[in-house]
Amino acid sequence: MNFQCWKQWLVARNGLLVLTAMVMAGCGGSSNKNTVAVVSLTPASVSIVSGQVAQLTVTASDATGANATTTFTFNSSNPSLVTIAPSGAVCGGVWDSTFVICNGNDASGNPLTGTATVTATAEGISSPPVTISVHPSVTSITVSAAPVAGGSSCLSHGQTQQFTATAFHNATDITNLIGQIFWNSSNRTVVTIDSNGLASAASPGLADIVANVGGVSSQSIPFNTCMPQSITLHLSSDPAGTVTKSAIMNVNDTRTLQADMVDTNGTVVTSAPVTIVTNNPVVGSVSGTTLIAATPGGAGLAAVCVPPQCGAGINKPVYSNLFSVFVNGASPATTVYVGTTTIPAPGTSPAIVPVDTSKSPPAAGTPIVLPGAPTSMAFSPDGSTLYVDTSSGLVAVDPSTNTATLLDADPIGVILAVSPDGKQVIISNVKFQADVPSQRLFIFDASNNTLQTFILPGAVAAAFDSDGFKAYIAANFVDSNGAPQSSIYVWSPFLTLRTLTATGTPNSVAAVASGPLTYVANGSTINAINVCDNSFGADVATNTAPQLLGSPKNTSTIMAVDQHGVDIEHVGFTDATIGQCPTPVFYENVFEDLGVPITARKLLVASGGNSIVALAAGLNKIPLVFSSGPNLFAFAGNGTEPVDGDLTQDGRTLWVGIAGTNDVHEICLSCTPVKDEFQIQLNLNKTNAVPDIIAVRPR
Repeated sequence: MNFQCWKQWLVARNGLLVLTAMVMAGCGGSSNKNTVAVVSLTPASVSIVSGQVAQLTVTASDATGANATTTFTFNSSNPSLVTIAPSGAVCGGVWDSTFVICNGNDASGNPLTGTATVTATAEGISSPPVTISVHPSVTSITVSAAPVAGGSSCLSHGQTQQFTATAFHNATDITNLIGQIFWNSSNRTVVTIDSNGLASAASPGLADIVANVGGVSSQSIPFNTCMPQSITLHLSSDPAGTVTKSAIMNVNDTRTLQADMVDTNGTVVTSAPVTIVTNNPVVGSVSGTTLIAATPGGAGLAAVCVPPQCGAGINKPVYSNLFSVFVNGASPATTVYVGTTTIPAPGTSPAIVPVDTSKSPPAAGTPIVLPGAPTSMAFSPDGSTLYVDTSSGLVAVDPSTNTATLLDADPIGVILAVSPDGKQVIISNVKFQADVPSQRLFIFDASNNTLQTFILPGAVAAAFDSDGFKAYIAANFVDSNGAPQSSIYVWSPFLTLRTLTATGTPNSVAAVASGPLTYVANGSTINAINVCDNSFGADVATNTAPQLLGSPKNTSTIMAVDQHGVDIEHVGFTDATIGQCPTPVFYENVFEDLGVPITARKLLVASGGNSIVALAAGLNKIPLVFSSGPNLFAFAGNGTEPVDGDLTQDGRTLWVGIAGTNDVHEICLSCTPVKDEFQIQLNLNKTNAVPDIIAVRPR
């Protein structure tokens, strides 16, 4: 070892300086490559018990900010209290010669206490000092909070509250010895807290504040950021005293939105920390506070406070008024996917057929081969994924390439609903499993490719609320004693699954566009369920027993088809009560008499509410309802009945499969009179199979 290295070793040996051995130039380390401009030493402060060790990290950078390879030296302002090993390990006391044992006692055997600063130096450049506090062991920490003004149980967004921590060694207050106290919030979306213990209320919900030092944590202190009492969603350009709650737009138009809330303290919070969601992103997409008109049709927007972003720990969603959007124009060309539940002919592969509507006439494309016979299809709301359930499991079809991928082999049944974000798919095997104990409810999550399987019988229909916080699943079955049972299953990605006792025979579910209510048809009436607490509201009166429910995207309306026609139920809310739980509501009913008795197998409602289509079993006509009134449309050809169908986003075009002739029809609903424009024979599975599964890609 040369003289300079020997000298450095001796200094380190006496606790005055310690060099990082691996980079000591001239002592076996590498030579410098960059000129040092900045030396950094972290963390900014350390609090350790005498005799314990903490780790510092040192880095150097040149004038450009690039890492510099260099030699570091460490300096302690009090080497009898704090020493540093070559690795940057800080001893609350004095290291032994091999940097293995940290002696935290003085010559009399008493624990060392006090404060020292440590710096790191390279090429004459020193880091900012790091404060090292050495103290007796912390046995407990207590935390107190300053009273909230007015004695409220919560703080409004942006308000602050001071927290103070006291540290003890047994019964002795050692707070003034320990230096920096570390503060933590259990949920930083609800409350943030700085290094001085000042907490700032952020998003509504519950969280805990904890102080930590010396490896000991305090008890948690609850913090409550006030929940909204009401939320108003409107245009940000509204002058004072004016609230605009709707927009008629053209494609590519934009609007800037603003969500204001009054919290439970009565404090008005403009640009509130809530989320603006859309129930139809393909028509009206939302990015932050910007609404973009993407394609013709209807969409509903709401500002919502739902976990985990808002209302954490309270789990009672709060919804704003509905902001109604209608985008003018005709839907662009799209792809219609057609399949059949008919078992494939021997030697053929199960498939669905894409129909390209940009061609005139629309033309069938190459069949998309599936791993099993399809049972049902449903698009994600943004049109990016077509989910197809098959006899071999759940499949995802990419409509941009028409390629199929098996997602999971277990969920074999019928797709009941797809979440607003397109990630969760609810599937029931009831249609293919008569044995009640073997009936299952599946929920596939595409965000992490996981499958939840529930032993829940009788699930026949489902709907998500507009923000995807909850899904309501209607179920009915006969138990082992022969008694009919009725249930509503409530599933949430954030809450434990619940089962509500229902009445009648639940068989159809629809969520109102504004969010706070979901409706269930039970064979005799319509039940209203408050999303905030899952309580049942007053039943909704209809002309006769409702068969199926549907709802448009841009108005708070529920449509119910019954034996004789369609009930159009306008769901009314008053501004003064929006946000209450449960939400007070009133109804205005318009009944459209179709003139013939029907048994509905499917109800289609245009996104903008401009057309309603009922597909009826055993009827060689299609019942339609427009603003001009009801209409029975006789489709072309000699088919016996419509079996399945779907609408374009603008509500102007119906694609429907017809039994008997087994072809697919494109029907122009916006034509005067309504016109059956094209009929396409697809020869599904190389047989003349019934086209009883149809899905129009949202465009």
